[in-house]
Amino acid sequence: MDIAKLDRFMQARPAPEEGVRWLAPFEPPLVLEGFAFFEQDGAYRRLPLDSDAVFSRAGRAALTELGTNTAGGCIRFRSSTGRVLVRTRLAAACAMHHMPSTGQGGFDCYLRRPGGAWRYAGPSVFGHGETAYTAALWSGGDREEKEFLIHFPLYMGVKEVWVGVDADASVAAPAPRAVSGAAAVYGTSIDQGGCASHPGMAFPAILARALDVQIYNFGFSGNACLEPEMADVLARVPGLRLLVVDAEANAGPLGCLGRLPAFLARLRAACPRLPILVVSAPLGPLEAQQPDRVAQKDAWRAAQRDAVEQARAGGDANIAFLDGRTLWPDGGEEYTVDGVHPTDLGFYFMARGLLPVLLPYLTEE
Repeated sequence: MDIAKLDRFMQARPAPEEGVRWLAPFEPPLVLEGFAFFEQDGAYRRLPLDSDAVFSRAGRAALTELGTNTAGGCIRFRSSTGRVLVRTRLAAACAMHHMPSTGQGGFDCYLRRPGGAWRYAGPSVFGHGETAYTAALWSGGDREEKEFLIHFPLYMGVKEVWVGVDADASVAAPAPRAVSGAAAVYGTSIDQGGCASHPGMAFPAILARALDVQIYNFGFSGNACLEPEMADVLARVPGLRLLVVDAEANAGPLGCLGRLPAFLARLRAACPRLPILVVSAPLGPLEAQQPDRVAQKDAWRAAQRDAVEQARAGGDANIAFLDGRTLWPDGGEEYTVDGVHPTDLGFYFMARGLLPVLLPYLTEE
């Protein structure tokens, strides 16, 4: 069945490009965020280029590929444009079986009018299998100056991207973030954004909008293994005010969770005052039906709590633990795609639960 032939509202239509001016995300007045090492490497990637050889030597080549996924990247600007387009070339075609292409390889757009809150403006719609596309993110038409926020894809590499606005529109720098510096989330596919319907629904992106702070996304799908080399990379992130460590869902099953104390100690040696929040994994609805699985996850949760308590007993007052099971009301029965990876609703509840916990760390004095 070709749904586009049956339902014209589901067609991926080409975006009209007449009268469009194309802007580079890394050139002022646009502001590019979410890529901690862009200034040194000039590439849309989360891990620095010089870490590729380090991870390869450590037998962690998967991280070099996942590091090119653009989760957490975003573009911010103000403009009087009546439409916003994106033209991009992806590293590969979208092919995940349980996550829509709009989240995996799509951009999305939010807008904020003067004195207002962020409002969802739309996703990039493109054809199945396309690795290069031009799409309209928003075409509201009004020419009032407003602020725009464009999120990068969660699970693809981006070779190039351009932002399109009306040729005669004003373009200016966005308002400064309410919170200076940045936070970072290190962890699993859930942290990377699997399986959000569009990038802005990953919980780190929701939190970034709610707190008005830059949040780096270091979620590495299936590969949160608490390597010492990863601790070294995280310690290099500029302006970091808070690090969330959420590795259980990978490190537990892969037998790596025992590395947590050494991982935390290595971070602390490099960043003596950095606040660190260790978050245990939620208990998925399918896991909750398996007593052996619940017992195993109880043990992993206890191990993380113990690691934090031991660090605090040793004099580290800047580390804390959060039970991730508190983030999904009712055990997450209606909040996942496959019993593990959140839907947009699951991410919403995660962000809602994390917001009051993160707020004290990210309040300007």
